[in-house]
Amino acid sequence: MKKAAPLIRIAFLVLFFILLRNRLLLLVWLGLYLVSLIFPLLFGKRLYCVLACPMNTLMVWMMKLKVKLGRGNKPAPKWLGGKKAANISLAATIALFFLSRKLLGRDLPVMLLWMLVSVLLTWNHHPDVFHDQLCPYGVAQGCLAKKSLLSEVDRREANNYQGFTASVLGGGPGKDKPGIQKQQG
Repeated sequence: MKKAAPLIRIAFLVLFFILLRNRLLLLVWLGLYLVSLIFPLLFGKRLYCVLACPMNTLMVWMMKLKVKLGRGNKPAPKWLGGKKAANISLAATIALFFLSRKLLGRDLPVMLLWMLVSVLLTWNHHPDVFHDQLCPYGVAQGCLAKKSLLSEVDRREANNYQGFTASVLGGGPGKDKPGIQKQQG
């Protein structure tokens, strides 16, 4: 699976931009995301975040670039502490969805905005800063993983969450991987 993951990520990123170009993005991608919520609920695994999320794909590439450039990570901004910002970003994303349809009569490409935010934040910080403290799409994924109906082991792992890199991607603590060391802040 680890060898196939980069290809799967690229395939989903291409699909994302094809759907965006054909104006089918919101409904089809929203449907894909909603279906993906079954996996954490049943198995405790956030497959959407790992394989399908275009933000994660871009952030993985950004981290590779940062490693090549020898760029370190700054501490997370204090205003992002806890889960509050992620819940606010989820509420804002939902509000933008409804308001853009009601007021503008069309869908705003909110996911594109979040992609830009995720890449810019990753340029200066460890990807876990975005994944754990700001991503609106990870809120439901993480909550449902904690309820894993079919796997007690995965439910326990989700409840002992150690950050996206360690808990979801299966890597060690971020500090153990070159170029993605977490800094205290």
